[in-house]
Amino acid sequence: MQTVLVTGANRGLGLEFVRQYREAGWSVMAASRRPDEAVRALDCDAALLALDVQDEQAIRALPEVLRGRQIDLLINNAGYHPGMQQLGRINYSNWQTAFHVNTIAPLQIAEALFPLIPSGGKIVNVGSRLGSIACNQGGGSYIYRATKAALHCLTRSLAMDLAPRSILVVALHPGWVKTDMGTSAADIEVGESVSGMRNVITNLGPQNTGCLINYDGVEIPW
Repeated sequence: MQTVLVTGANRGLGLEFVRQYREAGWSVMAASRRPDEAVRALDCDAALLALDVQDEQAIRALPEVLRGRQIDLLINNAGYHPGMQQLGRINYSNWQTAFHVNTIAPLQIAEALFPLIPSGGKIVNVGSRLGSIACNQGGGSYIYRATKAALHCLTRSLAMDLAPRSILVVALHPGWVKTDMGTSAADIEVGESVSGMRNVITNLGPQNTGCLINYDGVEIPW
């Protein structure tokens, strides 16, 4: 049985990843800052893992906590949106939180766990089209865009460095999804987004590593 570890698994995309992978017969580790908020993952028969992605000591301890486990798929899903942040009204006080959660933590988690990922394993960073420089048409979200653009850069670097171990690394854009972060105004249901991303993950090959890919499989330019 293959094992997937999902961060930010208490709600939204993370919880749906947990649900769908359990239905597909995977062993699922649902990591969340507040496991008491992730109890719905237990209904999916997932194992709960307490993990605050801003706690660097907890991340460094992961290999010991997971000793003896193999992680076939790591999904860095935990994210933080600091708001639209329009020019002239940018709140810099939450810059560090956004950068830590969206950029630093995924790298630290990947660095801690890649020794547990076998040849042929995969690391997925939930990125965003908003972090694509080529697609940037303005409209605010300065801080969020910057943190996701940095995550995409780290994804590319990890892909190159882990290629000799035959570990694939990609960033996936989930679309504009109806979650707490995406709001009810979004145009994609959570189940549709995660189902699409799971299909992309299943079909990943060496030609895809280091890319930014939409939930429907279309590659997005950096």
